[in-house]
Amino acid sequence: MNGEYDMLVIGAAALDIKVYARELAIEPELSNPALIELGFGGVARNIAENLARLGADVSLITAVGDDETGTQLLQQLREVGINTGAAIVSNEHRTGAFVGIYQLDKRLRVAFDNMQVIRLITPGHLNRWRRLFRDADVICVDANLSARALETLFHLAHEYEAPVCVDATTPLLAPRLHPFLPEMAVLTASRTEAETLLGTHFYEDNDVLQGARRLAQLGVGLAIITQGAEGLSYATSDESGRLPAFNVEVVDPVGAGDALTAAVAYGLAEKLPPAEMVRLGLAAAAQTIICKETVCPTISLEALYERLIV
Repeated sequence: MNGEYDMLVIGAAALDIKVYARELAIEPELSNPALIELGFGGVARNIAENLARLGADVSLITAVGDDETGTQLLQQLREVGINTGAAIVSNEHRTGAFVGIYQLDKRLRVAFDNMQVIRLITPGHLNRWRRLFRDADVICVDANLSARALETLFHLAHEYEAPVCVDATTPLLAPRLHPFLPEMAVLTASRTEAETLLGTHFYEDNDVLQGARRLAQLGVGLAIITQGAEGLSYATSDESGRLPAFNVEVVDPVGAGDALTAAVAYGLAEKLPPAEMVRLGLAAAAQTIICKETVCPTISLEALYERLIV
């Protein structure tokens, strides 16, 4: 590997089952016609693959089952150049899985997941791989980790002076991040994730911007709240603003947030100004939603900067 930056990513890797309804109405208690696609996902896994495609050297700490899905998932990661040496392979748990049911307009209707295997990422396991923390230019993490594992992660990051970029992951998981806000260099959260993290409700777009400012006041270096087609709001202790999304045709929005987090993390390694980090993230999200894959196979640093120039 010869990437310019060493990135450590920690969190979930899973089988993604995406169910796209073919009709406007989804009828309960009936079999509904749908397009069903299988692929690999998990927020951390998606961030890791995006970072690898952007040219970074990436190590992923995750946990999978000793099953066919886990074997194939790790093989695919190695094929894109990701170091999986610190991944846990368990004979007690199955590889994690996510099932998302999407409406005709590609909006998520309901989802289910089983990520119990991620509990195997313990403080002890993180300490055993502390050299990855020592060598990392940036650490990325999703919110699937336990509170104790998160505490260990931030302790190691502080010890080795590595900035941490956090993806809030889901509204259910986001609140566990609250004790660690002052230790985050970057936090990316959807509107609903930020609402649950702050224990409030955003009624207007200006409320979202105020929410980002509140996260910055609580210690987050760069707080980003994504708003889908409306773009995003961001804030640091010195600046804040709203940026529109790129105007592109939406093929599949799944994975856009993970791509944004990855690109912002890359911008953090590059030491870009906050507004430029955010714009790079928006370009990555735009590049992703024009692809049917969760991680766009054509994403690259060159493609993102080309989009920014245009």
